[in-house]
Amino acid sequence: MDLRPSILLFPGQGTEAVGMSAGWERQGAWVETVQAAERHSGYPLRRLMAEGPLVDLRFQRHAPCVVLAHSVGVYRAWREAGLQLPVAAAGHSMGFYSALVAAGVVSIEDALDLLSAVEDLSEAAFAGRPMGMAFIIGVPELDVRQALLAHPALALSNRNGQAQFTVSGPREDLEALLGVLGQTAFKSGLLPVQHPLHGPHMAALLPAIARRLAAVIPAQPAFPLVSHFDGRMLASGAGAWDEGLASVALPVDWLAVVAQFRGLASPLAECGHGSQLAGLTRWAERTFQVSSLQGTPF
Repeated sequence: MDLRPSILLFPGQGTEAVGMSAGWERQGAWVETVQAAERHSGYPLRRLMAEGPLVDLRFQRHAPCVVLAHSVGVYRAWREAGLQLPVAAAGHSMGFYSALVAAGVVSIEDALDLLSAVEDLSEAAFAGRPMGMAFIIGVPELDVRQALLAHPALALSNRNGQAQFTVSGPREDLEALLGVLGQTAFKSGLLPVQHPLHGPHMAALLPAIARRLAAVIPAQPAFPLVSHFDGRMLASGAGAWDEGLASVALPVDWLAVVAQFRGLASPLAECGHGSQLAGLTRWAERTFQVSSLQGTPF
């Protein structure tokens, strides 16, 4: 693995898999990071990563914590092995929390508290109202937006590529939308999440989320972070943390993130399990190559 400065890409929920910790149990920095996350969350993250079962690993409360702890642990292990500070870092959806912790803006405990606040407040707000997200691949954006006109309770929540989108809102409306767009889509379906993330339904929760995290004092980042909302460079700790707090209600525009990568002109490396962001980035810009830090340093 090239240890020179690069742009790091931190993946979001959906990248968790049984066996994702293979080889990492011998990396001290990774183990320390995951143990800290286990102590704070109370969840058996190492066991879930190593043994599952998959249904428990993907449980709404477990999956984001697993992804956060693993990605940050991977970053810290590689830094210990000599990886230079990145030129910048980006995170997709809750992967932005991993980037915040890796950059030293907040502690992993703070990020876990943010995840917990989102879960607690979402469960209370949407009790009795099944919510979620759906993905649609292979349908032009104009067609997706046109179909959404018939479902005002839904919102376009992710622009992951030229023809890769997610929509958030009530589960009943999502199923109706899939019934229409699924006929022409290359692939479509419901995502394994229970909240309408990255859409206007989450906006009402932001004041309460901010109050829950009011004691957090963000530090200056060790490297700039890229907003997954519009591709802006976030160079201050306060600005990056504000973005993290608001991110659950802000749509994700990975095309804007990739446009920022073009200007930075540095190698790209995915810092976490799987190749979620390698795929999305290549779809947005076919000339980009994205390496992976999932292989252990030693």
